[in-house]
Amino acid sequence: MSGLRACRDFFCNSAFGLGAIALGDLMSRDAIAAQPAASNPLVAGSVFGISEWQNYYRGDEPGINTPKIIDECVEAHLAVGIDGIVWNAGRATILYHSELPHTTRQYELGFAPKLQRVSCQYVLDVLKQCCPLRRAIELGHANGIPILGRLSMNRFYGAPNTIDSTSRFYQAHPGWVEVGKLGQPIRDRMCYAIPGVQQERLDILLEIQRIGVDALVLDYCRQMPILWYHPAIVQPHHKKTRIDPRSIDTTKPEDYTEWFQYRADILTGFMRKLRAEMRKQEEELGRPCPIVARVPDYAPWLMVACGLDIETWFAEDLIDATMLSPFPRLRDDMRSYPEYHAGAAHRHGKLCIGGVGSKGLQKPGQMDLPDARVEYACQVADRQYKGGVDAMSLYQSESLCRKDYLKEMVRRLGDKEWIARAADGLEDPQPDDERYYIGKDWHSRPENEGLGTEICGNFAL
Repeated sequence: MSGLRACRDFFCNSAFGLGAIALGDLMSRDAIAAQPAASNPLVAGSVFGISEWQNYYRGDEPGINTPKIIDECVEAHLAVGIDGIVWNAGRATILYHSELPHTTRQYELGFAPKLQRVSCQYVLDVLKQCCPLRRAIELGHANGIPILGRLSMNRFYGAPNTIDSTSRFYQAHPGWVEVGKLGQPIRDRMCYAIPGVQQERLDILLEIQRIGVDALVLDYCRQMPILWYHPAIVQPHHKKTRIDPRSIDTTKPEDYTEWFQYRADILTGFMRKLRAEMRKQEEELGRPCPIVARVPDYAPWLMVACGLDIETWFAEDLIDATMLSPFPRLRDDMRSYPEYHAGAAHRHGKLCIGGVGSKGLQKPGQMDLPDARVEYACQVADRQYKGGVDAMSLYQSESLCRKDYLKEMVRRLGDKEWIARAADGLEDPQPDDERYYIGKDWHSRPENEGLGTEICGNFAL
């Protein structure tokens, strides 16, 4: 039994604890901070569910548009023995009640043409009736399970067909939108070299900390690189070095070493600010709040190319753990490097949490896929365990933990020996084989991000 399961069982069963609160019997929001959770939510051997409750939609069922959906989501994780829930607080738009003037709730500005209104109106209905994040914290703490607040760090959308996920902050600052190597905008991202962009993310993260999460998960996946070629980055670099980074156009990673590090240092500066501000709030709130960086499982040079200098983050104590997303996408190297990531964490006495994605395990729209090749998802976890990861995470757990054909895998995800047996004897598929992507990120596939404008154009690293 993992440390967090033991903690949960203590709170559920101990005569001296609070006892488990029945799902639905909620306290006032002022009592959130008083609820106990594990003193350290980052425990080796744990399994964390990464939950997207707003994707829970099952049809036009009674009660789907009430806070009951949050209760059911937490209950589903408890039922399969998940040790901690990574709760989605939002992307560019948020999914909790905020007191910040610049935030925008998801769907607040409308519904995209591609969406059926009936399949997302329930999210707005729930948000009107309760704060999903606060409700999840109350339920989680009452049942001895930590709730980690997750924020996507650079997914700003902005196109007309993504109005459902576009924020007023994004609309108010068109000049802060990122720029690619050929000078064309990267419309779904904003530039971290601009202080206002950093401050917007800082404000939201600090508010989530105040609400009472047990840790913060900064999700840096799906938007590689985090920094591109906005003038706010290029011009200071050119002034400092007399080199225009847009003139570097080869397929050799070593030719970009200085430029990639320059960009990564900008994001490291943001992480320093965040840690300092969170430390102040920890003192004021009287409780710790670890920082977890959710990152792709890339090679060391590619991590820095994407702006993610985890070596420095660990060395300067800016993060307490990484959480890996298996995400083959950048054409220069489609392999996974769990050994590197686990080693980087362990060198500094930190944790590395592995990750299994949902690609190949279900169809879009949360439909069942009973013929899913589950053993290849076990292969992903097995390789990470053999690489030295300390714990495991499961993406879109709100859906996967409910599916009968996946329940054994989900329940056994923290059992290294069972996972190894499930993956035993499998061939090692290559990137040209669809089986290679099972158990990885939904967006895993060779894309047009990579070195060299000849192939990648505006999306060259």
